[in-house]
Amino acid sequence: MSLVLLYLAALGLVAARWLSRQRLASKPWLEAGPTLALSPRPVAMPTARLGLAVFLAAVGLLFMLLVAAYTMRVPPEIWRRLPDPRIVWLTTGLLIVASLALHGAKGAAAHGERDGALLGLTGAAIATLGFIAGQVLAWRQLADTASVSDAAAAFFILMTALHALHLGGGFVALGIVTARSARAGAVEDAQPAIGLCALYWDALLAIWLVLFGILFRTPWTGWIEALCRT
Repeated sequence: MSLVLLYLAALGLVAARWLSRQRLASKPWLEAGPTLALSPRPVAMPTARLGLAVFLAAVGLLFMLLVAAYTMRVPPEIWRRLPDPRIVWLTTGLLIVASLALHGAKGAAAHGERDGALLGLTGAAIATLGFIAGQVLAWRQLADTASVSDAAAAFFILMTALHALHLGGGFVALGIVTARSARAGAVEDAQPAIGLCALYWDALLAIWLVLFGILFRTPWTGWIEALCRT
């Protein structure tokens, strides 16, 4: 459970840093100086971005708990009937493409390039659909080879299905943002919404990379397993 504790500590540090920038402990009525020398304003964060950040923090905690349960329930020496890794490598690449496409769309919208923004949004949508289709194929393959009592298979389906569910919710939001970007008088107005989509996809990509490394025992996630077991 050390990984969960580290995650909570990291969230606490981020929250403390954000709160310190809001100057909640300041007492402007006690500050000396010229009347017109106003105190610096706190660094504001748009409400939508703040809400999304809180939601993603909760989602990240949920997956960290699942990862901890997986590493404690499924020992490394137990053989696993996982799907063909090539399918999961392909879906991982598609999710990376979707995230990069959204960042490209965000940059294009900031420069007023409507066609570039719509191209990036469309590319992200297609890559996301490909990712979900690949996951369905992996689940079908796993269902044909794994037994009901296979803990590794059950965890694989649970974690990847939950991830796909969150990605599906983001896909609906992406469709709405794409439609609004096409109708907006100035595509720059859609740039904040596209930025929120990019942030959401980045977070789900980071979660997926951790899941992928844990499920397939990749070298770069060995330290995560060690933390989960301590």
